[in-house]
Amino acid sequence: MDARIQVTLAANAGVLLRYGDTAILLDVLFSYEENAFCAPSPAVREKILRGDPPFEKVDYLLFTHLHSDHFSGELTGEYLRRHPVKGLLLPLAEEEARPEYLNALGESGTACFFLTGRTARADFRLSPDLEVTAFRTLHLDEKYHAVPHFCYLIRCGEKRLFFTSDADYRLETFSFLGDAPLRAVFVNPLFFSDLQRRRFFRGSLPTETVVVYHLPFPPEDEKTLGRMFSRSLREWPEDGPGVRVLERELETIEL
Repeated sequence: MDARIQVTLAANAGVLLRYGDTAILLDVLFSYEENAFCAPSPAVREKILRGDPPFEKVDYLLFTHLHSDHFSGELTGEYLRRHPVKGLLLPLAEEEARPEYLNALGESGTACFFLTGRTARADFRLSPDLEVTAFRTLHLDEKYHAVPHFCYLIRCGEKRLFFTSDADYRLETFSFLGDAPLRAVFVNPLFFSDLQRRRFFRGSLPTETVVVYHLPFPPEDEKTLGRMFSRSLREWPEDGPGVRVLERELETIEL
């Protein structure tokens, strides 16, 4: 099957991915607002918790790491109490998990797969033509290198999407991806800037499209990070991969 792939931005690096009859929430369930990036607005957060469109019938919850602009144990627990899902991928050793979402997992009967610091790679088949591979990578900035952080390769039929989240692109080459082309790679604005300038990134991402996410919402995006991204976008080579930008709540693209 080669069904449509729809990716909807909730906030930052939080997206809803729909492929065929399967829906995935990736890094969506967080609410910490005291940082440079915006959490889902109260209205969108309520849509998510109620399961209103476009967040109805979610099957899986995935998290790249447990920083507060990607994950909230309290919000995840609340979501699971309202909407049991088929599975949850959580980058944390089970004995370290906090009770509010462990209890909700037990109450909802949700299968949880813990991705620990000892996990280099883990493969999951979510449906006959939808597979997820989690790769352990370093988090950007040496002070966060001990944080369990995972990038996700999601195979939707013949198309492959790669979510880099906060991977340390200065040290990671993503050689584990091989040479097979990607339909799209999702990068934050710092990674995008380095893809344009090639100062630190020494690997390769054989992709048709670069999707930039993890951007602050306006007017925050007019500050330093937003200006840097705008400059990098203007200087992007004409013969490079196509560029798509996810920068507004509930903005949706098809891939």
